[in-house]
This record gives sequence, structure tokens and C-alpha cells, in this order.
Amino acid sequence: MSLPTYEDTVKGPNKLTLVAPYFDRVSLLAASRVCKEWHSIFIAELWNDPIKMTAQTRTPFAKTHLFFTRLNTFPEDRRNSVLTLDFRPLKSLERRFLQDLARHNQVITPTYIMRFISLFDNLRFLIMDNMGRNDYAIPPSDETRQPDENSKLLLLSFASIPPLDYNLFISTPILYNIMYLDLSYTFNTQAWKSLLSFHALDNLRILKLRGLRLTDQSLPFDSLRTWLRLWSLDLRDNSLTDQTIDFLLKECFAPTTPPTSTIAVDSDESLYEEPPIYHHRDEPDPSDPSYNAEIPLRPDATDSFISYMKRYANLTASSSIILAERDPIRKSTGLTHLYISSNSFTSKGIRKLLSSTNRLQVLDVGTVSANRRSDYYLPNTTPFAQPNTAPLLDRRAGARIEHLRIHHSLITCIPTIVQGHVDLRYTPQHLHKAEKFGDLELQSAAFSPLNNYRLTSLTLTDIPLKSTGPTINRLITFIRACARQEAILLSASTSGPRKTRHSPRLLPGLRKLRLEFLHARSDCEDTGPSVSGDQDADEFQAQSQGDFSFFADEKVTSPIGSSRRSSIFSTKSSIAEVVETRDVCEELKIFRQRETPRWSGRLELVVPSRR
Repeated sequence: MSLPTYEDTVKGPNKLTLVAPYFDRVSLLAASRVCKEWHSIFIAELWNDPIKMTAQTRTPFAKTHLFFTRLNTFPEDRRNSVLTLDFRPLKSLERRFLQDLARHNQVITPTYIMRFISLFDNLRFLIMDNMGRNDYAIPPSDETRQPDENSKLLLLSFASIPPLDYNLFISTPILYNIMYLDLSYTFNTQAWKSLLSFHALDNLRILKLRGLRLTDQSLPFDSLRTWLRLWSLDLRDNSLTDQTIDFLLKECFAPTTPPTSTIAVDSDESLYEEPPIYHHRDEPDPSDPSYNAEIPLRPDATDSFISYMKRYANLTASSSIILAERDPIRKSTGLTHLYISSNSFTSKGIRKLLSSTNRLQVLDVGTVSANRRSDYYLPNTTPFAQPNTAPLLDRRAGARIEHLRIHHSLITCIPTIVQGHVDLRYTPQHLHKAEKFGDLELQSAAFSPLNNYRLTSLTLTDIPLKSTGPTINRLITFIRACARQEAILLSASTSGPRKTRHSPRLLPGLRKLRLEFLHARSDCEDTGPSVSGDQDADEFQAQSQGDFSFFADEKVTSPIGSSRRSSIFSTKSSIAEVVETRDVCEELKIFRQRETPRWSGRLELVVPSRR
């Protein structure tokens, strides 16, 4: 990308180009008729995303159909002004314009749209999410073309299209320079594998493969071996196990940077991004593990990625290289954004991931199962927790995570105990026993925001809506620690020598805490329907679910390492034990109203609707 001229630097950006994206279709048309200068600016914005403009008309689907049918008649410079084809605004109007949609329903089918893609020479962003319609009247092309080095498409998003025909992309060369590819919730078929193997995807930086029913064997290994160019990977809602973590650690992560173990938690050095260290500095070596370690948080969502590229990239350049060489998005850093929740991972696999790399900036692991026999032993139940993980997130361990989504046991040390999968919810009896497990955990095992000032956003999953007290107390303790962290950072920013541009950057601390709650099972879900119709037989069947011994007076031996925990629960305790519980959300609201000093960060309480 060429440097700006002296005149451009002195004048600065044209103010009209800054306000043009905020105009609607009518305002852009009116402004383009003022003068030649305004015409060149506002007409380019009008053609930048034509689907967005047709969606603002009274007959959006008819206007979109008319746009494509007359595409060959438009001047070439007008077609070259099209940078984005985003069909999401059109998709959102289906229920409002049913008659218009019935007449021109082919305009929201992938097969129809792909026929015209080759007419847009400068197309950079193509978004066709949730366009799940089959177009049987238009057969796909059988012609297969080799990848085109001059293809300029940077973003391709076809999420939530189950009947998507991957042959549409195998027969087109548009994926050669793709940087952002989203194929979430589409079919995982042989054509899908052919798509990823046919294209080299040498420029790929962001890959989203969510909800494809992937297993450890069906993972697209070739696409993930990108020589550390891929830095964002979304594998949520699949069937992956800890074996996938081993592969990712081997192929997708850069070497671990040396931990800053010399930084004391109570010292001011822990408050800054890079504390000043005086030593002889040579030229950076790409083979050094610390090379490319200091990377700002990069956008990996559709809208934020497009906004970033429009701001920093030269989208009108004829070359495929539109970003500066030192731009963070282009740097080969290995994975820094990883989303792997709603799979079959275990707490052991997550601990291995965190202990093997400190390159991650964004991590979403959600709720994972714990080792039932060594961590939380309770017969015929499944524990979900993330124990013994807080030390791995300490600043002294070199953790660089800024956004984290993980099970609430990270700070409460209380597991979620259910019968089966966590979606089946917990019972009041399991809640009481889970919080007894939490009493055994040392408070030092809980994560504290005072140990890591780099973390800015924390999401805790599957918090029970009811609690006998421990869950509420530990959440309140954590929020108070956030207020203390904020006070320390405020004192550091106002005291000391005058700050200059050469001063180390003060870390922001935790600014967002999101709590995702889990409903308890209702009474009918707890008992379930009677199998025999006999109450005595149902009680005998319920008792037979526990440990069994032929000798009435002999106690059943628990597995090794669980005797201390299982001794809490008396064998004479009733299944129908009633424990008084309190509403966690209400208690937190009351605390926030009376909190002194008050943490100014954002606290979100997410309560799902009952199904």
C-alpha cells in the first residue's frame, strides 16, 4: 500500500467520506446530485453494498432481481465499485414481504447468486448466511476451473445453510486469496472435504467450522496446517475430544513465550502491558519464541472484520496484497483465538491446552466434564467443572488471555453435578452435594482478578439459579475483588511520574463479567414417569441406582482419591432431602445496589428461558 502524498497528509481525510456510510439510500441519491465532488463520493458508497440499498425499497426482492438481471448493462466502473454483497438485510425481510418473496424467491438462493459473482471484479466480502433454500430450476455449473491468483474475495460466509452445495465453490476460483471463511452449520459431506482440499487457502486467517458434527477423524487437517498463518479457529458445537487438542498444539500454535515469573503479584509491574526491562536489544529474530508475541486483539467477527478492512486496507488496489506487511492481521502468529465449547473435551484436556501454550488471547471452552473418579465422586452422576486451572491463568505463568468463557467453578470451586448431560439440568439434591464439594476446595484454588490484570472479559457458564449460600458468597467475593483491582489501577494511573507516549501501557483490568445461568429440573423432570405403576417398585428401582453390596453392613469402597470427598455424604441421607435455597440473581442485584465501593464494570446476568 503506497504512502499518502503531502497534500493528503496536510488536508486529512475528506469529511464526506466519513459521513457517507451513515446515509440511507434516499440521502445518498440526493447527495450524489449536488456536485461532481459529492457525486464521486456518494455514488461510490451507493454502489459499495447494493443489496443493502435494495433492501430499503418497497419491493426489496423485486429490486434485487432487477439488479442482477440488468447487471450486464451497467457501466464497468459501477460494477467495480461493488465491494460487498451482504444478503442478511434482505433475509431479514422475508416475513414482511411475503408476496414479493413468492414472486422472486430465487434471488436468495446460493445457486442463483453464484452465477453473477464473476461480474464483480473488485468484490471483497460475500455474506449469504442462513439462506437455506434449494433452487432446483437452476442447475449448478459442471465446469471446474483452477484457482485464480487474481481473485480479490477476502471474506466468504455461508453459515447456517444445511442444503449448501459445495460444488458451487469447487467449480469457481474465488477462494484463492480468502482470509475469512465461515462454513458453520452446513453439511459435512465428501464435497465439503473436497472444497478444503481443492483450494490451498494460503491466505486463510479466520476459519469457522461450527456445528458440522466433526470428529477427531473428520477434522480438515490439511486446512489447519497453514504454517501458523491461521490465528482464529471456531470449532464449537461438534463432537471433538482431547485428541484434537493434541493436534492443535502440534500444528497450529507458535512456540510458547517465556513466562514473566519475575513479576510479583503485589508489585506495580503486574499492572502494565510490558514493564520496562533494561537489557541489550538486538534485531528481532523470527525464530525467537517472543517474536510476534505482542499482537493487539484482532477482530474475527464478520462485521468487525469488514470494518477493520475498510479502515486499514486498500480495497481498490489491483494486487491481492492490500494490507501493510506489519499489519497484525497478516502476521503469522499461530492460533490466538480459539472457540471449542459444546464438544466432548474434558477438564484434563483444557488444562493441557493452557499449560502448553500462552499465545491465546481469546478462549471459549464453556462447560467440560471433570474426572468423576478423581475429582468429584458421586455414584451415577456426571460432574462438570474446571478444577486446578486458576494457576494457569496467572500473569506470572505468561497467560495472555483477554477474553475467556469457562465454567463457573474457576472462581466458585463448585461443580455442576447432573445425571447425564448438563443440558438435562441439575436437581436440588445434586446442587446441595455440589456445594459441599466446593467446601472441600481451598480458597486459594479459585481464580482472582488480582492475579491477572490483562483479562478484560470473563464469562462464567452454567451457574445454578438457586444456591444454599456458597455460590452466592463466592460470586460476591469475586466482584469485590474486581472493585479492589479497579481501585489499584486507578491509583496507578493518577500517581507516579507524568505519562508519555513512551511509558508502558497500563492494563485495563476486568471490565465485563457475564454470568450464564442454568435452570434446575422441575419436579416432573426429577421423578420421571412411573415404569411399573407401583410406588414400592419405583422406590426400589431408585435405590438400586446407587452402590450395591451383598452384605448389608459392609460399606462400599470408593475409588482411590475419592474417599475423603465421598465421606461427606452419609449413606443414610434421604433422596428427598429438602434444603433451603436462595435466588442467585436476586441476591446479586441486592448486593449491587448496596455495593461499596462499587465496581464500575459491566455485569450481565443471562437467564435462559425454560424449554
